[in-house]
Amino acid sequence: MKTYRDYFDIDPDYISAIDERAIENEPELWKKFYPHETFIKLLKTFVNVLDRKQKQSIWVEGAYGTGKSHAVLTLKKLLDVSNEEANAYFDKYKLNNDLKNNFTRIKDSGKILTVHRYGSSNIHGDNDLVFAIQESIERALKKAGIKNQGRDSLREAIIRYLTDSENKQSFNVFVTGSYATEFGGADVDEIIERLKTYEGTALHTLMDTIFKVAHERQIRAFSMTAGDLADWITEIIKVNNLKAIVFIWDEFTEYFYNNSRNLTGFQELLELSQVEPFYFVLVTHVSESLFPEGDEDYKKINGRFVSPHSQIALPENIAFQLMGTAMEKKQDKVVIDEWKTIVEELANRTRKSRKIVGDMAKINDSEMLGILPIHPYTALLLKHISSVFDSNQRSMFDFIKNDRGDEIKGFQWFID
Repeated sequence: MKTYRDYFDIDPDYISAIDERAIENEPELWKKFYPHETFIKLLKTFVNVLDRKQKQSIWVEGAYGTGKSHAVLTLKKLLDVSNEEANAYFDKYKLNNDLKNNFTRIKDSGKILTVHRYGSSNIHGDNDLVFAIQESIERALKKAGIKNQGRDSLREAIIRYLTDSENKQSFNVFVTGSYATEFGGADVDEIIERLKTYEGTALHTLMDTIFKVAHERQIRAFSMTAGDLADWITEIIKVNNLKAIVFIWDEFTEYFYNNSRNLTGFQELLELSQVEPFYFVLVTHVSESLFPEGDEDYKKINGRFVSPHSQIALPENIAFQLMGTAMEKKQDKVVIDEWKTIVEELANRTRKSRKIVGDMAKINDSEMLGILPIHPYTALLLKHISSVFDSNQRSMFDFIKNDRGDEIKGFQWFID
């Protein structure tokens, strides 16, 4: 054989940045998330919360490029998939049996509704917050095949209000008059139809406009407080006999920037976990940078989350683990036998360096053997090398699997 490429290849599904769309397009992708130490801590915290040992929500944070989104999406999938699939993940990465058994026990104890929402830049005030949460829960109920037996949602309540002939007539004065531009010339009948059919961003934009009219013209029927939402969530849990609702909100950082002095409604929703199994899993950048030192609002909010926060970080040994996972050995018997001979020679040549790296960075020898022919010193420096390759630790994944052309000399270029 002439090159290392003859013995192994890079996992073709290896992707540098994971989000919900990537996992939906590649349903098995979550299984490739390597459960490093900080993720295992998150799993243990999550088990305690669902066991009601800690009646609080979970705050996941970390620097850009540390894999927070992939981590929480893997957590969501572990809750959503069958016990067989979840157990296979625990077994594949040789995770603690007690943790696996506790996770399985929780999944067996009742239906857990998982909700995922990404981004918060369009949340300005309680109306936006309340509607976003309610819309996301309704979408998750529908996807899970669970009938929404709670009270009317805010959207349905507005449709019912506007369908009444007197209300329609009075609201039509606004939408065809001083607010005609905001509604694009639509009358109330067209608005009702849009409320019934719109989803996602289009629906959110329409509701924002309706909220604006309601606020400026003091139409109280269009408002729903955080307390109303908490009552609705409580009813949804009870009538559908849910063990819990887990609301994962990724990229929540901008909510705090937009609402730094308008957090009362959010605080009220956080308090729900004290009496009902409704939990936020918020994902932000480092939380200390979001509030001034000693901020009283932050103290109140922080008290509703498990302490300390779940920090997702890339420890020194993650470069070895990720490389070892990505480097798939070819299954041809002749190739395998030949590779074993080469690895034995490489192992003998790197014995001293593996001992030094292992003692310094607490990396076990099997992890270092798993990434040969990459030298232990090289893998240890990979986080820093990849920061030069791009601008953050996420580029470590690009460095391993790079398809940006011959001018970029990454790991695949090396094995070729």
